[in-house]
Amino acid sequence: MQQFDEGAREYKDGEFLGKRELELTTYTPNRDHRKIAAYYSHEATKLRQASEEMSVRIDVYERLFGSGSDWMSGARLLAQSYKGAAKEHEQKACGHLELIKESRRLPLARCELR
Repeated sequence: MQQFDEGAREYKDGEFLGKRELELTTYTPNRDHRKIAAYYSHEATKLRQASEEMSVRIDVYERLFGSGSDWMSGARLLAQSYKGAAKEHEQKACGHLELIKESRRLPLARCELR
């Protein structure tokens, strides 16, 4: 019974048995951690920007509907939610940078806790 591997396909005696997961023998996790950190840092930036944009809306809603309006309180909650999510994403980015011991060399995320 001959078994051989052709990429992610598994064969036995020439018969296709199906796909299996690739074995990553030349896998370099540092590249993945850098990419993941960059992703989280980018998402954190987008969330902070959304929070700032929502702050502008809060001012507009206060002028239009008054300080106690549902529009203003809803916008305030959304801005806080965006800001909290941005902080979580920054922390995740820093965690990945710390895994590769390059948090000082890569300017992908601010790794101090706010």
